[in-house]
Amino acid sequence: MRIESCVAMTISDKAGNLLATSNPPDTRIFDKMVIRNAFLAGMELEGISFDGSDLSGSDFSGSDLYGANLCDSNFESCKFANADLRSSFIRNVSFRDSDLRFARFSLDEMGGELGFHEVNFTGANLERADFTGATYDSMTIFPEGFDPTERGMTREGEADPYERDSSGKVIKVSKGQERE
Repeated sequence: MRIESCVAMTISDKAGNLLATSNPPDTRIFDKMVIRNAFLAGMELEGISFDGSDLSGSDFSGSDLYGANLCDSNFESCKFANADLRSSFIRNVSFRDSDLRFARFSLDEMGGELGFHEVNFTGANLERADFTGATYDSMTIFPEGFDPTERGMTREGEADPYERDSSGKVIKVSKGQERE
């Protein structure tokens, strides 16, 4: 990916072939696009929007996707190892067969949390991914053997294991929910 004359943001594959240009050009919006096998490893993508897009097979390893809009998108067979996905918008998303080892979905420094709504993690590698403080709904599918409660997540409608101040910021993690 490169920014050309501070006007258009582009996405390429590992060989450097152009796959997509932001629309409008002076934004980080890549909505409703097919951008398969993109190479975005190690990139600063804070606030980027991929709403309704297909990025299957893409590499986001080590990327900063803080606050990204990933709703209604396909991220099957993607690499997100060591990626920062805190405060992202994740609804109706497929992470099937993706590598999410050491990814961060946890609370951010300001107490902002992340909610998973209709997310499919079937076959995903969630080894050491940090979900502390995240919520999920009944339509979220986890890999076999994955226990979201043990990983610090709360199912919507259940008791919140965190003590919060009047603004909603987490000020204390309840016993049994401490981070490693």
